[in-house]
Amino acid sequence: SSNVSYYRGRQFANGLPNTINTIGVGPDIRLDMNPTDKINVSLSAGIQYSNSTYSIASTRRAEYIIQNYDAGIDWQLPKGFYLGTDINYRINNQQSAGYNDKVPFWNASVSKQVLRFNRGELKLSAKDLLNQNVGISHSTNQNYIEDSRVNNLKRFFLLSFTYNLTRTGLSKAGEGGGMRVITR
Repeated sequence: SSNVSYYRGRQFANGLPNTINTIGVGPDIRLDMNPTDKINVSLSAGIQYSNSTYSIASTRRAEYIIQNYDAGIDWQLPKGFYLGTDINYRINNQQSAGYNDKVPFWNASVSKQVLRFNRGELKLSAKDLLNQNVGISHSTNQNYIEDSRVNNLKRFFLLSFTYNLTRTGLSKAGEGGGMRVITR
């Protein structure tokens, strides 16, 4: 997939009209594979290029590239257990000093389906295993360029339980799917 964007705006700077033209281009590629019926693998890569030019020569030109790489695997183990992991690697280029970071973000989980018809799932998740999560953003406007860094929630663990209320796929032949509502 890909995306293309174009923005044109005008603002006055020191009494002179300043026109900004911004173009963004971002190709992405994704590959999903199922080597067996119990393993799902996904790989993706994307690049987002942005370039802003201004009509007033003294105004700074803003050009930057953001690269994203993702990989993930989900594995169905015996006895209703599941193992999952994914990693995202983001590279910020050509931004202000201190904002050209490479940010790895790795998550993992193990879960077990429980209860009748596997309606419940008990899951232990670990988020940001490398403890590197940081939010970096870059934006341009007619009269300013802004780089920001936000401290996000770092490494944490989450124990969750999910219960499926629907009966889809669980009904007997001829009954149809969905939940039955009984009123009195």
